[in-house]
Amino acid sequence: MPVVKKKKAVKKTKARAVNKSPQTKLKHSVAYYDCCSSETKKGLKGVKITQICHHCKHNSQKLAIAKVHDREVEKQKVANA
Repeated sequence: MPVVKKKKAVKKTKARAVNKSPQTKLKHSVAYYDCCSSETKKGLKGVKITQICHHCKHNSQKLAIAKVHDREVEKQKVANA
């Protein structure tokens, strides 16, 4: 007599939705490059290049937001002139 195995019912679970702000999804590679460029122009002064890259990677979002703000200020100056 053949042995028949019964299949167990598998519960399907829904994947959790992770709430991420849209800012965390954006990559600011231009701001990162500008940061790295400006830091190396100043001179490394005994700082490892990996430390500069780490700093620029984590601050690129802030730099991009500041650049957008500066553009808005310039647009307002031109519009008011």
